[in-house]
Amino acid sequence: MSESKESKSKRPAGPPSAVSEPAEAAKKIAPVTALPQPVPRPAKTASEQMFGTYRDTLASTGEAQRALATGMRALALEMTGLAQSTLTDAGDSAAALMRAGNFAAAVGIQLGYTRRSVASLIASSTRLSEIAATLMTETSRLIAAPLGGSARIG
Repeated sequence: MSESKESKSKRPAGPPSAVSEPAEAAKKIAPVTALPQPVPRPAKTASEQMFGTYRDTLASTGEAQRALATGMRALALEMTGLAQSTLTDAGDSAAALMRAGNFAAAVGIQLGYTRRSVASLIASSTRLSEIAATLMTETSRLIAAPLGGSARIG
C-alpha cells in the first residue's frame, strides 16, 4: 500500500494540462489558403484504352439487348391482346350468326363484326407502331452510346 501512496504523491498539484492544450492548439492552426493539388495520373496506354472501349461496348450491348427484350415483350403482349380480343369477337359474332333469324340479320351481324375488327386493328396498329418506335429509338441510342455521340439518332 505504501507504493500507491507514493505514486499518488508524485502527481503535480496544478490544474490538468489537457484543459489548456485545445486552446493552445487552436492558436497554432493556420488557416487554409490553397487546396492541395491533385496527383496527376499517368497517361493510359493504347491497350488500356482499347480494353476500356471494349468494356464500354460490351456494357452498352448488354443494355441494348435488355431494351430490345423489353420492347419485344411489350410488342408480344400487345399482339396477344389483339389476337385474344379478335378471337373473342369472332366467337361472339359466330354465335350471333347461328341465332340470326334471316339473311338481313346475318348480314348486319357480319358488317358489325367487320366494323369492330377494323377499328380494333387500327387502334392496335397505332399502339404497335408506338411501341416499335420506342423500341428502335431506345435500342439504337444504347448501341450508339460507345461511339461518343458521333452518330446522329432520330
